[in-house]
Parts: sequence; structure tokens; C-alpha cells
Amino acid sequence: MTDTGLGEEWEPNRSHVMIYRQGKQVTVLADPDFADLWRHEPYLPQLQAWAAEAAPSGGYVIVFWRDEVVKI
Repeated sequence: MTDTGLGEEWEPNRSHVMIYRQGKQVTVLADPDFADLWRHEPYLPQLQAWAAEAAPSGGYVIVFWRDEVVKI
């Protein structure tokens, strides 16, 4: 995902996540070796904000890590 509003901490080599938008869905692919990183600052608050912004129109944020799927 290319978003000029996101800082360097969102670079995949730092955040260990890949993010892309697909219609009303924001998909987050978490690196299997860094499972909990996305649950911490600054990532989870931003994911929650995106989910809150998307919810009124039926959108959501979903995180995939190994066999775990989390809808935010």
C-alpha cells in the first residue's frame, strides 16, 4: 500500500506487514516471525482507525498471520 501519510515505521522491512486495499477491505499480511508486532503502537491504533473509518460503508480491516485471521 502506498500512502504518503504513513511514516517510515510502516515500511515492510520495519513493520513486518504488507498492507493492501481491496474494495472496502484493508488486508494486512503479518510476517509469521513477527506475529505480535502489528498489535503494538503505532500499528494497531492506525488499523483501528482505518476500521472505524471503513465500517459505516461496510468496510473492515482484516489481519492474516499464519492460520490466524483477525477482523478489526
